[in-house]
Amino acid sequence: MFLDPEDIQQMERLYGVPAEDCVSFEMGEREWSLLKRSRTKGRSHDVTLYVRRGEDLAVIAKHGYPRGVYRAPSGGVHPGETMEQGIAREVMEEMGVEVRLERYVLRMKVDFSRLGEKIGWTTHVFTAHPLTTELVPRDRREIREAKWVPLAELAGPISQAMESSGSAGLRYRGRLHRRVMEILSERA
Repeated sequence: MFLDPEDIQQMERLYGVPAEDCVSFEMGEREWSLLKRSRTKGRSHDVTLYVRRGEDLAVIAKHGYPRGVYRAPSGGVHPGETMEQGIAREVMEEMGVEVRLERYVLRMKVDFSRLGEKIGWTTHVFTAHPLTTELVPRDRREIREAKWVPLAELAGPISQAMESSGSAGLRYRGRLHRRVMEILSERA
């Protein structure tokens, strides 16, 4: 898993205990292969970051994403890293910004499946405030583009593009986004 349970408890002490949800998605062959490759050395998680600047959210698009599809940046914590170190590294790689973590919002457990086989995955979602705001991805092999979008655009046209993409992974990211927005609006 890579993530140390004590580190997760520390993140809860610092940033709050997150809401927890469970979902499941059936994947196609290509996505299933990608998911299996991402599980190198037993990885079964990602950290996802909602970096907000007023009513705008920082989003990324990977090279293989359909036109109009963007999502919150995410990635894995490497062995030997704390969650905070992994988050800082991923945000720098995918967006080229420094952030200050604000809240541990959601721990989403998902079962991805294909032809009766299942892979369990956990997404740890945090909100953050940008300390720098110019989005310049450093990992151009993975990230095609990073930009600021109004939350309404993510909830509208971007969400629709995710749903119609045919990708279970993108539908999952859309579901994750809707749940995070529900949680954040409950607190507003």
